[in-house]
Amino acid sequence: MKVRHLRVLFIVLLLVGTGLATASILPDTPPPQLEFPIAESDLVERLSAYHTPDWGEPGVYHNGIDLVISTDVTVIAPCSGKITAISETVNPYAGNVLFSIGITVDFVWAVKLVLEPGFHDDTNNSAQHDAIRVSIGESVTTGTELARLLHSENYPHLHYMLLYHGMDVSAYDFSSPTAKAIFEDIAARSNSTIEYPYEFPSKTDSLNFRLMLGGGLLLVAIALVGLRRTAKR
Repeated sequence: MKVRHLRVLFIVLLLVGTGLATASILPDTPPPQLEFPIAESDLVERLSAYHTPDWGEPGVYHNGIDLVISTDVTVIAPCSGKITAISETVNPYAGNVLFSIGITVDFVWAVKLVLEPGFHDDTNNSAQHDAIRVSIGESVTTGTELARLLHSENYPHLHYMLLYHGMDVSAYDFSSPTAKAIFEDIAARSNSTIEYPYEFPSKTDSLNFRLMLGGGLLLVAIALVGLRRTAKR
């Protein structure tokens, strides 16, 4: 590769690395104000609380709020952002398929909506797959229909998560007054708990933060060494 091309490459690496490192240490962006993620909130029959201890196994805390449904419902975007992930995985505890939709707000905040209809057969899981209305790369606004969550007799629910630098926090705490009132109404009529106490995390504990800062500094170091060497040629 010609020296001129190498210099361009190292300058690009320097800019990218500087951008990543700078973004990681910038003050956090304001949190999104979340609306309730199910259009038919009257069809949510109960909640399973955020940060419930010993969730599935000892020492594990529930990392979202479960919204348990009584029939098929419409899952909507609780905030504006971009669809950056759609995936299907098998629940290691119950064996049912989990359908996840990720909405990135910015480099600090993201929402994850996990559709858990509770099916164990291919026919119904295919129907749930087909009921997802969005695709990766699509921009959405608050209220955009994301999917229909189908009902079964096996704990059908939406697992609702808010992520801060990739770490889970309570979506209820960052909900609009209207959304909070819906949570509280469901909790009152079903004798459910919305959340258990938790400590808000520090971004320096986040793997995302460490990757951005460390990766950015590494790219800067590589670029500076490369530029120094090409300058001697």
